[in-house]
Parts: sequence; C-alpha cells; structure tokens
Amino acid sequence: MSTRKLCAILLAGAAAAAATPPAPEDEVYAADWRAVHARCRPVPLTHVHPAGFLGRHIDLNRRSILKGLDSPVPRRFEARAEAREPGPETNRLAADSDLYKWIESAAYMVAATGDKEIERQLDRIAALVVASQKPDGYINTQVPPNIRFDPKVSHELYTAGHFFEAAAARFRATGKRDLLDAAARWADYLIAEQKRGNPYFQTVAEKEHSEYELGFLRLYRATAKKEYLEFAQSLARLIPVGPDLFSGAYAARAHAVRVNYLLSGYADLYLETGRDEFRRSLAGVWEDIVPARSYVTGGVSVHERYRAPYDLPQVTDHEFRDISETCTSISLMMFAWRMHAITGDTRYFDQLETILYNHFLGGVSLDHLGTFYYNPLRMLGETKGKTDHGGSPARRTMLPAIHSTSCCITNEWRFFGALAEYLFSYDNAGLYVNLYTAGKVKHVLPDGAAVDLSIDTDYPFGGGVVLRAGNPKPSRYALHLRIPRWCRSATIAIGTAGPKPAAPGSYATIDRTWNAGDSVRLQMEMPVRMILPDPREKDNVGQAVLARGPLVYCLEQEDADFPIRDASWDVNPESAATRVRVQWKPELLGGVNVLVGPGLVGSGASAAHKPLTLIPYYARANRAADSYWVTYLPLAN
Repeated sequence: MSTRKLCAILLAGAAAAAATPPAPEDEVYAADWRAVHARCRPVPLTHVHPAGFLGRHIDLNRRSILKGLDSPVPRRFEARAEAREPGPETNRLAADSDLYKWIESAAYMVAATGDKEIERQLDRIAALVVASQKPDGYINTQVPPNIRFDPKVSHELYTAGHFFEAAAARFRATGKRDLLDAAARWADYLIAEQKRGNPYFQTVAEKEHSEYELGFLRLYRATAKKEYLEFAQSLARLIPVGPDLFSGAYAARAHAVRVNYLLSGYADLYLETGRDEFRRSLAGVWEDIVPARSYVTGGVSVHERYRAPYDLPQVTDHEFRDISETCTSISLMMFAWRMHAITGDTRYFDQLETILYNHFLGGVSLDHLGTFYYNPLRMLGETKGKTDHGGSPARRTMLPAIHSTSCCITNEWRFFGALAEYLFSYDNAGLYVNLYTAGKVKHVLPDGAAVDLSIDTDYPFGGGVVLRAGNPKPSRYALHLRIPRWCRSATIAIGTAGPKPAAPGSYATIDRTWNAGDSVRLQMEMPVRMILPDPREKDNVGQAVLARGPLVYCLEQEDADFPIRDASWDVNPESAATRVRVQWKPELLGGVNVLVGPGLVGSGASAAHKPLTLIPYYARANRAADSYWVTYLPLAN
C-alpha cells in the first residue's frame, strides 16, 4: 500500500471519528432522543428482561423474522447481488423498505440477546445492501425498471427514512458503521438533489409518505451532521400540524399511517430541538384522534384514512370497508410513546395499551407467522370482491407468503424488537412502570440510584402485580406505577402494610429507600364491563362490547352452534359485572380467559336465550382457515 493511500485512509478514519457523537445517554436503541427536552426517557432494552405475556410475544419475534428471510422480502437484494433479475413476487410498493425494517428489528434483537444466528444473518443482509449502493449514494433495487424520483410512486424519502432508522439501529447495537456510512452517502445525495432543484422535492408535502423525518433525525443523532437535522425540519415544515390537520387539503390526500408518522416526526423534532412549533398542536391533535376517530380496539383509519369524527363503520360491506390497517396502530403507538416522553402523562400509555393488547396483537397470529393487513371488528363471510392486500380478509397471510404490500408484518417485526423499551421509563430520580408483564429491570438513574426490580404478574388476565427490590445496597428513588383509566378500583400495599387506594388514570408514586426484599403489591380490580359507543357513532349505536381489564372481547363462530350474526346481548351495562362469568381456559389459544354471558339468538318472539362465549379480540382467527367474528353485538330492546 502506498504512503499516500495509507495517509488518506487514516485521515478519513479520523474525520469519521471526529464526526461521530458519543452514544446517547444509557445506550438507548429505539428511543434515541436525548434527555434535555424529555420529561422522561425509556429504559434501554438491554436493561430490561421481559417475561410473561409480553415477553413471550417478544421472544416469538425471533422465529418470525427468521422465517421472513424465506419470504420475498430479501430477494430483490439477493438477486441484484447475483446479477440476476428478481422474480415478479418481489415487485411490491416500496419493497426495499421491508428489508430495512427487518434490519432494524434484527439489530434490536442482537442488542438485547446477543443471538448469533440473527447477527450472522444481519451481517449478510447488511453486505447485500451496501453492495447495491450506487457510486453517488443512491439505493433502490426497483430502479430499473422504475426510475429515480418517480412522482407516481412517491416513496423515495419514505424508503430512505426506513434505511436510516435501520442503519442507526445497527450502529447502536453492534458499533458497525457499514450501513451508517452508506446511509450518510444516501442522505448527502438526497440533500444535494434538493439543493440543485430536483422537481421531486416540490411535491413532497403532497405525495410523499412521512417517515423520513424520523429517519433523518436518527441519522443526525448517530453522525452529528447538522445538515440532517436541518433537512428533517425543513421537510416537516412543509406540512404544518395544527387544528385543521383533519379538515384542510392535506387530510384529503394523506392516509392515517402518513399522518401518524408525521405526528411522530413532529414529536421527535421537539424532543431534539425544544422548538414550540413542533409541540404546540400535538396534544390537540391527539385529542382529535383518540376520542373521535379510534375504534374500541384502539385501531384507527377507515379505508386507510382518517374520516370525519365518529365515522367508525365496522362492517365489511361498507363503502369504506378496509378498516384499521395494522401499520396505523404501530405508527400511533410510536406517536403516543413520544408524547409520553414529552409529558409523562399516563393518557398516552392508556391508549397505547388498548392498541397493543387488542388491535396490534390482533393483527398477528399466535405463532407470529401470520398477519392481517386490515383489522375489521366484524367479519361474517362477506368476502367476495374484497381483499386484504392480496389475501383473504377472513384469514391471516402466513409466512413465507406476504401481502402484496408487505409493510404490516415488517413493521410488526421492528415494533416487537423495540417493545422492551416501552415497558419502563425514568427521570432524574424515579422509574415509571408503563406496561405490566413479568420480568426484571436493572437500571442506574441519573442521580446514581440503582434500580433492581423483579415483576411477577399474569397481566392482562389478572390484575395483581408484585414488584420486589433486589438491589444489594439501599437505594432511594421514586417508583411510579401506572394505574390504567379502565381500572375503576386499585390498591397498593408496601411490604406487610395494609392496602391503600390508588387513583385510575394516574401514576401512583412511592418515594422511599428500597432494600433487597422490599415488595409492593398492586391490585387492579378487573370486573367485566360493557362499553357503549359514543352516541355520535351512528354506525354503532344500539350495540355494545364486552371488555375486561385492557382486553376487548369478541364472539367467534368456533364458539357458537348458531350463526353469530343472529346473536344479541341479554344483559345491560349495569348488570354485566355480575351476570357475565370469567373462565380461565389454559388449553385454549395459548391460555385465555373467556367471558360467558347471557345472549339471545334470533329476534322478536322467536328469540332463544343462549349463553355467549367470547374470546379476547387479539386471539381471533387462529382456529380455522376462514374465521368469522363479531365484536359489537346489538343490545336487546
């Protein structure tokens, strides 16, 4: 090697090192926003060891992402590396972004578990992506036959954003710069194209798919290159977030996933910059979405869009039949997570919990090998002429098959990969327990207090939670336990002391010195409750849903010897808690509580009294090739 070439390599390495900032506080992975503008920050996934209900779902993600490598998701990159044409099954909208979400999920799993097989596959996939990069930094395996910056596709920045998130996640998890350096070259190319007047950037606000804001921000945090932060801000400002977001011109053309990613980007920009322009309207938009535009399961969107307030049809033969895309739930949980970081307010995790346990988990099969693109509350076999993006709306698409637009299962991969960072948050002197599952958390707070807690619970099926301190030395900190809004009555007992009431919809705070063996018992009462729709929901008036704890229930045809379309309630909201029985079924659907309540089958004088057996909504569509279910049932007159 010549002296000149060696010097050039050394200088390049020194420049790269100088441009690389220190890792964010506490080595967070998915939640890499800084502390300065955050009320609280997530505990890193490497400090959390989830078990129980959510832990099992996180573990099952490994099987799913490995099976995903047998699907069409990686094939375009594999074909390009082998100088052959990809098969037609790989020609999907923004196909490259699906592999980038796989990379992000795999990076989180490697960081959390050190899984050698996942790491080996991650290295292989990373090499394929780097090999596909053009000399000017551009990456897109769909070009050719497509063209760069095609306004008919309008996913250039969206795809890049997912790559930037994946590259930052790999860098955080492994320290490897291959994807990070490739991402920087691509970002520099995009910025240069905008500066030279590429007309594509004139229609970004009208046509592009938000997500790029988050990608550029994460790339900025990983490289300290301010141009990426400035670019994220300039693009976000093209779509002002304010009170008219759902009534202005933007609402008419942007579907719910784009809106939710935009809101997540605005919240992330506030966490980075502290600028009020990015925060001031977010709480108001949240209040516009959750009470008026969300289904009882937490899902949002009708035919992939936010429609008028309280316009929430649930039937598949509706004009706008495609209900609650899985990606809308993921992007809304991402927004809620950031709003909680900004405010510390429990309402964001209250809704996140509803989405997680019902709509989101309801999109995934129990073995994590299948997914729904759409998630209607009602499926009664009216499937003629209707699709689930290439599949049947009555059955999940199972790996290695994927939807014709495969964004949902790949988004599930990365959400499950990051889920451990949602469980706990912290501030300077305390720990927040946001979601309840068995497991352990070990973390040192900024003031030096050591947190070492084990959690024992069968949540979401039972409302009892026991937390035990394991720190070998006394440690003083505040423990904040979220008491969900659905919980009408909760108590907390410390050690052998008697229980004291805790207020729903708030964090119950215990500020004390913790010694090894200290325990806290949280008991959240879980009576069956009947939920009535808002009177303004014209499509759902006169019907009701059963729920218990965070779980919404549905009636599935497998549990009835009559057509479920003919069923109605023979119970009212006031008597549901006493007249509906809860039965634990360990052998059913991985172990669930079923609800057995009074019902009627038929109408009028010929209606017959029948007990109705309901399962959690998330567990539906796991027992038959084509599944049928109803969530809302009519109230008997």
